[in-house]
Amino acid sequence: MRLPSTYARHTCKCTWKSPPGIEIYHDKHLGSKRGAVKVFEIDGMLSPLYCQNLCLLAKLFLDHKTLCFDVPSFLFYVLTEQNKAGGWELVGFFSKEKGVSK
Repeated sequence: MRLPSTYARHTCKCTWKSPPGIEIYHDKHLGSKRGAVKVFEIDGMLSPLYCQNLCLLAKLFLDHKTLCFDVPSFLFYVLTEQNKAGGWELVGFFSKEKGVSK
């Protein structure tokens, strides 16, 4: 967001403090200077818009990333870090196809 006022307006309207998935890992004292970390598992079928946005974010960095709208068949794992306001910020993520285990 370019302007601080845009961000301030967004934070007033947005009630999300963490990703929409299931928390599968939480470490309060990872050794990071910034704070605690959490890992969330997000089902592409239950939160398609969030997962599509993750794919579009990845497409900024990966030329060969083609998956953008076929998210219902994937699980997304999102690593977050706690910020000073008590919310959770995206640090990284990966995805895997459902039903594929090796």
